[in-house]
Amino acid sequence: MIRTQIYLPEEVHSNLQKLANRKGTTLSKLVREGAKTVLEKNYGKMTPQLKALKFLANYPDDLRVKLSESAVKLVRKQRD
Repeated sequence: MIRTQIYLPEEVHSNLQKLANRKGTTLSKLVREGAKTVLEKNYGKMTPQLKALKFLANYPDDLRVKLSESAVKLVRKQRD
C-alpha cells in the first residue's frame, strides 16, 4: 500500500469521519472504497493495465512476430 496525502473540504472530512465512526471503520478505508468505486465506474472491473494484459494474452498467432535472440536479450536486459 502507498501512503498519500489528500486535501478534503472540512465538511466532507467531518462527514466521512462521522460515517466511519458509525460503521466502525476508518476514514482511510472509506476513502479507499470511494476511490475503488470511481475506478470501477470509469474502467469497469478491469484497470487499463489488466485490459492490456488480457489483449496481449489473446493476441492472434498469425499477427505475432518472432523476435531474434538478440532482440530477446535486449528486452530482458531492459526488464532486469
